[in-house]
This record gives sequence, C-alpha cells and structure tokens, in this order.
Amino acid sequence: MSTGTDPAAGGAIVRAEDADGPVLRFHGSIDREAVRRFRRLVPPASWPPRADLGAVTTLDAAGLELLVHLARKPRRQGGELALVALPEHLRPVLVRAGLSQLLPRPDGTPTTA
Repeated sequence: MSTGTDPAAGGAIVRAEDADGPVLRFHGSIDREAVRRFRRLVPPASWPPRADLGAVTTLDAAGLELLVHLARKPRRQGGELALVALPEHLRPVLVRAGLSQLLPRPDGTPTTA
C-alpha cells in the first residue's frame, strides 16, 4: 500500500507498509513543495510513528518542520517517532536544527524522539 506523492516528481513523502507496519518514506529533495503535497494528500490521522529518510538528498526548513510535527503526533498518545534510516549527510542537519534526539543510534537501530 502506498499513499502520498509520486517519488519520481522530485522530492516526495509516501505512506507505505513494510514488515514492521506503516512507515513514511522520504525520497529526494524534501522542500516546501514536497511537504505541501504530502500534507494535502495524507491526513495527520494516518501519519505512522516511523519515518525512513534513507533516500533523502536534501532537507530544507519545511522538511525539518514536518519532522518536528511527525515527532509530536505520537508523543501526544504516549508513543515516539522512530527514524528507521538516515543518510550520514543529514545527521549534522538534524543536530544543527536541534533534532538530535531523532538520530538513529550508532549501531543502526532506530531511536525514538
């Protein structure tokens, strides 16, 4: 199952399923337009508490803001957001943005925010 935007059309965020359940897959350049398309097509009630950023090339302020919102949603229900993949080049971006609590552990296991 997949809902969201077409990853071939630039940056995209797609709701998908994997062996562990629902996950948001981020692809390409996550900018204001990619976030806007995602928010229009995927209602917050269906945002899963897992995100895969493994295919992200760039992440701008709108993408960082979306990660903050994604982390807040499960926290309201006693859960946490787990990042299941993160390219190394995005680690310093998340640290500078004050989102280091989202970083996966050095052993590759997801952390929760």
